[in-house]
Amino acid sequence: MLRRFSSQSGNARIIVITTGGTIVQKFDKDLGGYVPKTSGKELIESISSEINLETIELIEFAMIDSRAVDLKFLYNLSKLVQQKIDDNFVDGIVIIHGTDTMEITAYFLHRTINSPKKPVVITGAMRVVTNSDYDGKANITNAIKQVSYPETVLHGHGVSINFAGKIHSPVNVHKEHSFAIDPFSSGSFGLIGMMHTSRIDWLNNPKKSLVIPLPDKLEKVISVPIIHAFPGACTDLLDGFIQNKYQALIVVAYGSGNVNNNMYYAIKKATEHGIRIVLVTNCKYGGVYAEYGGIGGNQSLRDLGVIMADDLNPYQAMVVATLVFHNEKLLDKNELSKYFSNKILD
Repeated sequence: MLRRFSSQSGNARIIVITTGGTIVQKFDKDLGGYVPKTSGKELIESISSEINLETIELIEFAMIDSRAVDLKFLYNLSKLVQQKIDDNFVDGIVIIHGTDTMEITAYFLHRTINSPKKPVVITGAMRVVTNSDYDGKANITNAIKQVSYPETVLHGHGVSINFAGKIHSPVNVHKEHSFAIDPFSSGSFGLIGMMHTSRIDWLNNPKKSLVIPLPDKLEKVISVPIIHAFPGACTDLLDGFIQNKYQALIVVAYGSGNVNNNMYYAIKKATEHGIRIVLVTNCKYGGVYAEYGGIGGNQSLRDLGVIMADDLNPYQAMVVATLVFHNEKLLDKNELSKYFSNKILD
């Protein structure tokens, strides 16, 4: 039985939000594949021997494969999480989610949730419940343990991913394997912590980023496509986005932020039509910065007014762009570039 001191009841009050994912999937003969079928109630009852269920409040938010995550899902989940975090009697939140887009949801919540001293832990599974190596039960149990431990308030508050006994920051985590039972990595940045039977070994403090206020209306969260630089890019590459009146694009450039000549002219045309271009690197580490001259060099892109997204990866830059460019709560539109970083910049 997990317990944590609480002045109200003596037990931690933990919200478990289920959204679907592999963890709830079973084989459907008619469809010939795995689909979400297991209810949130069944999931929670499966860990009754490990967890005091009296400490749990279940919210069945969605029943989807995480490939179906869209901006409406992210917006409404963020609003729900903030509402529950603001409840004085809630000690923390566990979100059960598919792994395909887990890191995107984690980062969206990381940038939009004000969670002082309260953990928001995301987990899921890589195996369906009928597999002999089903990992869902252990992952849910570990996530609830993480929320319940008093030390989490000091070391692991805010948003994190707890998977296969490892605790990752949304800033550093990446799903690097499509079917391994331990698919996530934080690379050379390292883990926040690791689970043990009776404790958590905390290894790093989670990195903080500027919180972006969630717009009042879903319509203010805009769709931002991601475009990769590639040999053979042509000058009309972005014309379709111009014609369809997109407001912003993420461009994944080479190295520290460079593209070929044709892609430079495509970007130039897009900026002349009012599209905001955000530049990120295709490299895992290092980020983008202006150092190379010539057409297509990162200095030439900076001179077009392209936003250099510092150390953000493409999905992270997309999350920030969806939130800032049409956000009525961000009054100084000249200061938006400061949000395109995982550092809190002065």
